Amino acid sequence: MVKKMISRLSVLAVLIVFLAACSKTSEYTNVIPADASVVASINLKSLASKAGLDDKENEAAKQKILEALKSGMNAATFQQLEKIMKNPSESGIDVESPVYVFSSSSFPYPTIVGKVSNEDNLHASLDVMAKEQICQPVSEADEYSFTTTNGDLLVFNNLTVMIIDVNGASQTEKAKEGIVTLMKQTAENSIAKSGAFQKMEKQKNDINFFASMTAIPSNYRNQVSMGLPAEVKPEDITLVGGLNFEKGKIALKTENYTENDAVKALLKKQMESFGKANNTFVKYFPASTLMFCNIGVKGEGLYNLLSENKEFRNTVSIAKADEVKELFSSFNGDVSGGLINFTMSSAPTFMIYADVKNGNALETLYKNKQSLGLKRGEDILELGKDEYVYKTKSMNIFYGIKNKQMYATNDELLYKNVGKAVDKSIKDTPYASDMKGKTVFMAINAEAILDLPVVKMITGFGGKEVKTYLELANKVSYLSISSEGETSEIDLCLKDKDVNALKQIVDFAKQFAGM
Repeated sequence: MVKKMISRLSVLAVLIVFLAACSKTSEYTNVIPADASVVASINLKSLASKAGLDDKENEAAKQKILEALKSGMNAATFQQLEKIMKNPSESGIDVESPVYVFSSSSFPYPTIVGKVSNEDNLHASLDVMAKEQICQPVSEADEYSFTTTNGDLLVFNNLTVMIIDVNGASQTEKAKEGIVTLMKQTAENSIAKSGAFQKMEKQKNDINFFASMTAIPSNYRNQVSMGLPAEVKPEDITLVGGLNFEKGKIALKTENYTENDAVKALLKKQMESFGKANNTFVKYFPASTLMFCNIGVKGEGLYNLLSENKEFRNTVSIAKADEVKELFSSFNGDVSGGLINFTMSSAPTFMIYADVKNGNALETLYKNKQSLGLKRGEDILELGKDEYVYKTKSMNIFYGIKNKQMYATNDELLYKNVGKAVDKSIKDTPYASDMKGKTVFMAINAEAILDLPVVKMITGFGGKEVKTYLELANKVSYLSISSEGETSEIDLCLKDKDVNALKQIVDFAKQFAGM
């Protein structure tokens, strides 16, 4: 008896699971084509929260907007608008689910995709918009309803809403032909089966995205793919990333995604060409450096990577191959460079340092001075042992090697102080801690740039618009670009570290608009 009951319960459990699977509602993302080259998901709820739109201080601003709109609307329209302003879900669109944007070759119109929470509410919202002549009255078609607004085509059913950027009647009609196919797609023939899309969906950012190399215009794509192995296609390389608004920072993180073994091997060799920087030279660069770059280089690995490139092999003759390999192999450790100063009267001042195993690089440069394409009146002169100056009519470049550290600069004072630590260096900058553990790190010091006399002079002549941009720029501390392993990151860091960056932007916009 007990065994028979357990058996029946087991069958019932299997049946319930099967029915649940069969009755599962289709995902609204299934309308995105499988060949989409760019897809982004936008978390509206997170953005609204970080922007402070739900804060009490913004209630007055909302009320001002409503009062301004009330005078030009009839009562029914205003009531619907007021409902949506107080509760966005009344629009009929699920604002708690991500909104997607995609670009595809099979459906070549930039498209926004959202989830419908209530089809009747969406219909009512669009009817109100039609009365205000914001859009055309809603019409019915096979599998969906539609309207047009400002030239865009808006289509929806009980699950999905799409806003399609079309140009003219012919594109509108052509787009309608493809909409039915998109609305009927399942996960198996949509973007849902893409590994890059699945990886993107697992990220927890305000905006997630992936972009295939096929999204790059063909002219530029040919240049980018020139050095890739023949068996690698543009669609084999995809960038997956996310944009996040944090306290005092806007962070953009990306990493490469591929299922192609040749690309995986290439990416591995690229990583083997670089190592974690030791920050050896940061003490030689002043904190006021306008732009600073620090890279951990493994010269031999970099040469091995380049030697597999067809264009590189065609450029470097067999006779010169060993010499070039020796040149690359001499670099092992940090390579650091900085833009120190900028004036209207002279060339920008720069300084470069590099860890080297020996003097091969310096010796090669001096030996081949005639093949460097020097113009008449320009030459390389010896200053002393392992020190040279490249003299031109406009400037001199001092370069040499000391204690296995190669250097180059176009400033004589910097040359005379090579290898000497400065009092206040990059170690004292806000971005110093961000450099740790990175293979590549670059920082643009916004505060130092805005403090330049030439920038102050130019902005001093600007009008109200220039002053507004200057006020906005003054909120920025620095921009950094870094790489660690397979992950790259771009950070826009603000001076105020305690308030979310998006809220700071919104507050500035409100101030600019007088709200």
